[in-house]
Amino acid sequence: MRLFRVALVFVSVALAQVAVAQPAAPTTEVRARYDRARANPPAGVPEGALNSVEFLLWLSGNLEGSYADKAPLYRRRAERYLDAIEAGRDPFATENGKIVNRGYHSLASVIPQGYAVYVPADYDPSRAYPLYIALHGGSSNGNLFLGVVLGNNMDWLTYDQHLWDEYTPRFRPNWIVVAPTGFGQILWRWQGEQDVLDVLADVQRNYNVDPDHIVLGGLSNGGLGAYAVGTRQAYRFSSVMAMAGAPSWMQYAPCQCDGLDRANVLRWSGMHLVENTINTDWRSYHGRTDTGPMRPAFVSAFEDRVRELSLPARITWYDTGHDILYLCHERGNVYTRLDPIRRNPHPREVRLVTGDYRAARQHWLSVTRITSYPELARLRGVVDGTTITVETRNTTAFTIDLRDVPIEGDAVKIVVDGHEAYAGTRAPLGHLAALVLREGRFELGYPETPSEGPVKRPGLSGPITDAYYGRMVHVYGTQNAAQTEALKAAAERGARGWLLWSWHMRQEVVRDTEVNDAMLSGAHLVLYGTPGSNSVLDRIADRLPIRVDGSSITVGSARYSTAGVGVRFIYPSPLAPDRYVIVQTAPTPEAVAAGNTIPEFLPDYFVYDRNTSRRARSQARHAGAAAPAVASGFFDERWQLRGTTAMLAPVSDDDEAIPAPAPIQNTPPTATVAVQNPIPQRPPMTGDDSRGGRSRGPLPVPPAPPVPPLPTRFLAAEGTQEGHAARMIAERIQQFHNYRAQIRGATWTNDAAAVWSIRPAAECLAELDRLHVPYQRATRFTAPLVPTPVQIGGEVNGVRFYMAAANRPFVVACELAARLPRMADALRPLGVDRVGVVSAYRDNPFTSFHTMGLALDIGTFGTTDGRTIRVLGQFRMTPDEETCSAAEPASPPNARDLYRIACALGRLHMFASVLTPNYNEGHHDHFHVDVRPDDPRFFLR
Repeated sequence: MRLFRVALVFVSVALAQVAVAQPAAPTTEVRARYDRARANPPAGVPEGALNSVEFLLWLSGNLEGSYADKAPLYRRRAERYLDAIEAGRDPFATENGKIVNRGYHSLASVIPQGYAVYVPADYDPSRAYPLYIALHGGSSNGNLFLGVVLGNNMDWLTYDQHLWDEYTPRFRPNWIVVAPTGFGQILWRWQGEQDVLDVLADVQRNYNVDPDHIVLGGLSNGGLGAYAVGTRQAYRFSSVMAMAGAPSWMQYAPCQCDGLDRANVLRWSGMHLVENTINTDWRSYHGRTDTGPMRPAFVSAFEDRVRELSLPARITWYDTGHDILYLCHERGNVYTRLDPIRRNPHPREVRLVTGDYRAARQHWLSVTRITSYPELARLRGVVDGTTITVETRNTTAFTIDLRDVPIEGDAVKIVVDGHEAYAGTRAPLGHLAALVLREGRFELGYPETPSEGPVKRPGLSGPITDAYYGRMVHVYGTQNAAQTEALKAAAERGARGWLLWSWHMRQEVVRDTEVNDAMLSGAHLVLYGTPGSNSVLDRIADRLPIRVDGSSITVGSARYSTAGVGVRFIYPSPLAPDRYVIVQTAPTPEAVAAGNTIPEFLPDYFVYDRNTSRRARSQARHAGAAAPAVASGFFDERWQLRGTTAMLAPVSDDDEAIPAPAPIQNTPPTATVAVQNPIPQRPPMTGDDSRGGRSRGPLPVPPAPPVPPLPTRFLAAEGTQEGHAARMIAERIQQFHNYRAQIRGATWTNDAAAVWSIRPAAECLAELDRLHVPYQRATRFTAPLVPTPVQIGGEVNGVRFYMAAANRPFVVACELAARLPRMADALRPLGVDRVGVVSAYRDNPFTSFHTMGLALDIGTFGTTDGRTIRVLGQFRMTPDEETCSAAEPASPPNARDLYRIACALGRLHMFASVLTPNYNEGHHDHFHVDVRPDDPRFFLR
């Protein structure tokens, strides 16, 4: 078989995919059936089945262009699945032994994402199966590649004719085999890597996968992906098979770069990350006569590197060219060979090399602060008896997950870089030991957050490509009518994906006047505009580090004014501190549009001109070797231009023009105040505090009650929506890190009498009726994690609860709605008659009770004497005292009332968390309350 002569077929396939991307809606009748099923999911039908039908309907409409003969195939399949769904059955339960297409929702695109999967004919959901993930090459997609992997041979020159054929497996392993599409040919970076992880998670949701028996394999471009993803995420895989690929982007692009630009590429280089695979069965395969672009010399260099590091990786050479898939897979027998190879989840030695926070974990070690970002950081941890010894490089903070460390008994000692950081019992550490570098030595704790301005941390680190993993909304300027259409076209082009040869990627595009609080808090904004043309960009321009005027770009003290000059840069959003803005701006709309074709491995900022964008319209875009920047670089750890002062100005009153965003909850511990450790504290700092006294220094972290185990009993039946949600919530909560246990000055209470569980819908709704809570069933609401969703409207016991943004529905789980009367009863004696909710249900982040409809963010309270009390700027911070042990402020009255409200909510024992601005910077403008099923713990800060 001949496979993947990438250089020869890229153009034809890319052109074919452009044609494929022209949508045509499926028949009205089929779509209407799907909409009804989505609005009222039948009991027993998993969410994944509905997502898959949605993908098939989109695909069938999309294929009406270049693959019109295939469109009916997928429409008929969707109809057949709908027949089963309407009968209350999972349609995929009868698809075992076949190659089928499934779908899921990606944050990176509004288009449903699909993948192909094979499940053994005798699949038994009560046993765990090994999983093989197959990454396709340059002229393929997931559907075709799974057909090829399972024995359907064909000439690679005809691949573009058969991308959407229906395939029958000729090899039938007793494995689950899945092939993602990875957004086409973006070569498994950024959104492509996230697609691999999302598909893995979706397969695990829908099938019983053995977590210690997952293999990653890839051929050609997929081999390049196997080297990169397989080393970045090595701890997830029992084996990695990199076939006919390039071990390093430094080789493949090639990148003629040095310094931080080189470090930016190295984070994707398997060659330089291979130490991560010390506990992974690594296998490289290559043909000695392969003519490229994946050259044998690349793998020879990798082989030398493996030998130099004394790693157990194996390299196999064949006396042939590029077409080695069946040689590697031994015509389907590879699964038998991989059967006995399993992942060790508790290795005694762990090595971690990383240049970014998206791949900052290997087994029980995680880097949480890279000293010089994005240069490679390194950890090496070894367990000997009860001692954990860690060596560090370019690392300021890291964590040890003690659940995965192979230590027996309760004693543990941690030694970092030759110095003892802790010795004692494990209990005070919880399951996660966090260490931070202070005064030249590591000690238990977290990095301190600066009092002003952002800091680079996980989720807010840059570079530009870091935003690609999440939801992006492209915003074009409309303030200059003569430029609006050109800026809109630039935004629409950017929303299709900036990466070369991306397929089936679409992101949201809106006018600057349409930006609302949900977008600010829930997405990274990409702002397109010239000076004065984009109202959102103009609003924050004085708080950004790079300026543009009518003829030039100014970066620090340097000014650039060459023909076609423009800039793209990333920065923490001044309007939502846990989100990015990406600014694509220039003196002219033509130069703004040219920013869509600059190189792909980008730092924090990249200044381009006409020469850059012209030379980047080819494979040179991959690394920019032939398309140099006018200027580029990284901001420092405080998001400042190196050598400059802070660029953020105070927020002006004009910020009321756009509703205040809902800050993201459960921010990583690195974004909180420093957390002390169980060993003796350093002498506290002293100084004048805000009340004219002397600061007593940071409060200690109080001991937290134990995390409750996964519940074994549920009130809501498994086949119901609320029963399914209850079980999903229970499993998700077990994955959360207990950030509350790391907060100084917190107040914990255990109340077993207040434990509750998610009830059947009828029982919970009956209570809402009894309590006279004004609600409507949210029947068209589709978030599977929200048990019995309801929409609130009107007064509850004399208090009006309303959304601060009128265009956002007030949707919560029924169980939270049932607690509003008690909340109203506690607030009414304090003179409160209105509660302004900033955020109720929202779909992010993963570690948030908002995604379950079980949390509220409250920004304002209205009083019977006509006042509006705002948490922002009016809550009195008490960093050196517990929130409700401090003296009640006598004035101003709004501060006093906010104190009383917070303490009243804490006393209720109705809300598992009551978080005020004392908790962390992410809560500076609101109170957060949430309810947690099957949990006796109550937390106030």
